[in-house]
Order: sequence, then C-alpha cells, then structure tokens
Amino acid sequence: MLDLKGTSSKDIFPLAYSIHILVNKSPVTMRSRDKPGVRIEKGKLLDDNYEGYVLKQVLDYGEILRVTPICGPYAGVPVVVVPVKEEDEISGAVGIVDLTAGIFEEIHSITRRKELAKFLPDEAFPR
Repeated sequence: MLDLKGTSSKDIFPLAYSIHILVNKSPVTMRSRDKPGVRIEKGKLLDDNYEGYVLKQVLDYGEILRVTPICGPYAGVPVVVVPVKEEDEISGAVGIVDLTAGIFEEIHSITRRKELAKFLPDEAFPR
C-alpha cells in the first residue's frame, strides 16, 4: 500500500503530476502527513513546499472534504480533498479543483424553468 507519511514533495510530485494529467490538468495539490507537498496547475509545478489548509484539515479529520476555501490560492473555488489511508492510518492527502461543483444544481434549476416545461416530459417537470 502507498505510505506517504514522511514523503518529501520531490517524491510526491510524480504521483501528483500523474493525477493532474489524469484529471485533464485540473489543479492538483498533494502532501504527506508530516511534510509539505506540491501544487500543480496547467502542467507546471507551482509550489514544492505547499502546506494547504484544506489538505491539513483532511489529515486531521480523515474525511473527504468538498469545500470552498476562504483563503489561499483556491479561495472562493470549490475543491475536493481526500485522505490517502490504509485502514485507519492517514499518510497523506490529495486535492483537486471541483469542476463539477454546482453544475448539477444548475442543470436542475434550468429544467425547472416554466418556459422549458412544454419541451420536457411530465416526469421531468412535476406540476
């Protein structure tokens, strides 16, 4: 299993970069439990000493967080951060900008517009 506990940003970078490419170059952050990590955007390493407030929260609580930070480089931008863990031991955290945040709510609100009702099946627009 992947154990990141004391892994340096230099050693975390290849995995974080792979995730960055996998999510179509959406911004990715990653760190180990004991050391700062990396922040990657647009195919470039922007910070190799990245602490990450939300990353730290995930390390403390061990839960997936879907939040909009109020400070830092992603202030005002929805993110999803997940712990890297084996059983109950958390060794790191990975975060991405949540490009889907709010999209489904927007689609739902659009389909509720009265002027669209005539184009949608009855079950899509209950009266």
